[in-house]
Amino acid sequence: MSDQPVLLVVYDAGSLAPTRLAEAARQAGCALLFAVAGTDHAQEMIPTLETVGSVVNTAGRTEAETVEALRALGPAGIITFSEFQISATVRLADALGLRYHRPADVEAITHKDAQRARFAQAGIDSVRFRTVTSPEGTDAAVAHVGLPAIVKPVIGASSRNTRAVTTLQECRDAVAEAFDAAGGGPVETAVMVEELLVGRPTPAPWGDYIAVDCAADGDDVRPVFVTSKFALAEPFRERGGYGGFSAVSEEDERAVRDLACRAVRALNIHGVADVEIKLTADGPRVIEVNGRLGAWVDDLAVRSGTSDPAHVAVAAALGLPYTTPEVKKDGPIAFHYLIVPPAGARRVRAIRNVPALRRLPNVDRVAVLTEPGAPADWRIGARGNTAAVLGSAASHQDLAATVAAIESVDWIDYE
Repeated sequence: MSDQPVLLVVYDAGSLAPTRLAEAARQAGCALLFAVAGTDHAQEMIPTLETVGSVVNTAGRTEAETVEALRALGPAGIITFSEFQISATVRLADALGLRYHRPADVEAITHKDAQRARFAQAGIDSVRFRTVTSPEGTDAAVAHVGLPAIVKPVIGASSRNTRAVTTLQECRDAVAEAFDAAGGGPVETAVMVEELLVGRPTPAPWGDYIAVDCAADGDDVRPVFVTSKFALAEPFRERGGYGGFSAVSEEDERAVRDLACRAVRALNIHGVADVEIKLTADGPRVIEVNGRLGAWVDDLAVRSGTSDPAHVAVAAALGLPYTTPEVKKDGPIAFHYLIVPPAGARRVRAIRNVPALRRLPNVDRVAVLTEPGAPADWRIGARGNTAAVLGSAASHQDLAATVAAIESVDWIDYE
């Protein structure tokens, strides 16, 4: 390793590309060291990772052997951008004496039920919920929580197996399907039945929720970027987001930023976190907190000229100074719009005329994420998206028109 401080990155599929991380590392004057997870994706990425940093492959090593190999390389900070590696990163940080989320807090950061309990204890937010580990627990959960409710995994992300229910039978069906190994969808070991936070009336295409990514060092928690959201697709799937100038009022955005910071403090997060907040008629309410950088956040922040989340994440992990932005009141609006299959779709029949998407005003890039013959299944959440459309607009009116134009293009058929 060089004389530069070394940032240890626990690598797996996540929210920041290695090339972008390398740019942030150069800006911070640090070297990168990757502890590569044993997953297929992470293993396939090793040649790329070796072009921007040093690599310690954890595959075939015990955790103690991994710690010994990493300690010899002298990391000064640690981070992960992968939801799947937060717990492993906590253990490595503890073993190496590096600042990160504490072991005592990892359950509240990664388990949605423990997180709800922590928020209630801290006076941040109180939402009725019950954890269910088998379909037999559904009726008791509904009796406690009431209806309408939402069913979602205790551990997970990207809207997997997540749906709103309005009747007891709908809830029974949703819970049973989440545990059904023969049903063909992702199988959960525990789900939450949670009080549904009802969003305030919001005109299309805007969503009734918003995300705030924060940087945290003890009680010093600051917003880095606000991702405003598009309206959800049925049954409860994200359609992407935009920033850094929101369609919500400045007063609402400041309230959301403040609540996000309080939620991050309650979890004792160190580094970066992504906070989702529902905009209700009674004010903002916490949906959940993820202990890593949110998807598309760095891209939206950079393209909108708002902030530099990749650099902030690296600096925070190393204890270096960083700056964060105030509420943005104008300027370009960058967007990342997701095209998702209909809830009843089971397979992609045909793809055609993708250039028609690319020719739309304000569209800079279209990434097709599927192919003819591929399965389509809403239950897998974001992994089932069919395309991502990226671009920028000068105003919210222009952005709304662009979204309508995207949805009107006839380019894909489903079975």
